[in-house]
Amino acid sequence: MRKLPSFFALRAFEAAARLESFALAADELHLTPSAISHQIRGLEDYFGLPLFLRRHRGVALTADGTRLAAQLFDAFDAIESACADLRPADSARTLAVHSSPSFATQWLGPRLPRFMAAHPDIDLSMSSSADPVDLLRHADIDIVIAYGAPLRSQGVSTEALGMEEIAPLCAPHWFEGEPDIETLAQSVLIDSRLNPVRWRDWLALNGAARASKRSRPSFDRASLAIAAAVDGLGVALESTRLAEQELQRGTLIVPSFASYVSVLRETHFLSYRTADRRVPNVVQFREWLFAEAGVAG
Repeated sequence: MRKLPSFFALRAFEAAARLESFALAADELHLTPSAISHQIRGLEDYFGLPLFLRRHRGVALTADGTRLAAQLFDAFDAIESACADLRPADSARTLAVHSSPSFATQWLGPRLPRFMAAHPDIDLSMSSSADPVDLLRHADIDIVIAYGAPLRSQGVSTEALGMEEIAPLCAPHWFEGEPDIETLAQSVLIDSRLNPVRWRDWLALNGAARASKRSRPSFDRASLAIAAAVDGLGVALESTRLAEQELQRGTLIVPSFASYVSVLRETHFLSYRTADRRVPNVVQFREWLFAEAGVAG
């Protein structure tokens, strides 16, 4: 007979150690924080050692707790892997990806046939919204691709998908000849409200005195701002990554200036549960996405 403490206590400890929070462990295991605390107290009584330091603003592992956690992380990973091998085929094949809308339609969607061709054994399930998604509360989602500041939390790994240039974008014949920055500043400027780079910042960086006071159309999606620029409504300030297809087709251009300062930002982020970092579907999608984005993974 194996001499082990309560499995439920070990599971509560592993979750609390991994997430560095009794409250987050309670959410993950669908228990109350007091139940997590009770399980861990029982484990500490079993070992006769404190495993956590209780502090006013949270908890931290003791040296003994750190040693136990390192062993349990590997053990639970092994258990998870063994169970994954026996899951029904449909469950093991599915990968649920949740993406910001404009990234999904402008950049990811056109590339998905390549992913499906390379990984015909994976059933991809896509969803999209601009709202932040907490992976620790949405077990039905495996991967999130967020635009702007990602929702960061313990137990979730987040990686930037590389730098993107935020540049003026307009229809090919919007300007007559080659404009200068001041001409651009007095043009119809399209606001993309979620863009972390604002027109006033881009123009100030490039030495424009001030932006035009004429009416400015505004959109809450990058894809809508890009479409408006294609339709000749004005000049959008957006990611050239999101406008990649329009730039390749020639329906949009980046105006040619004698000189200007490029603005580069990390604007899209990939997130997945840290506990899923070795799950094959997650690994394969992450590696494919980084290769498509030209980012060293």
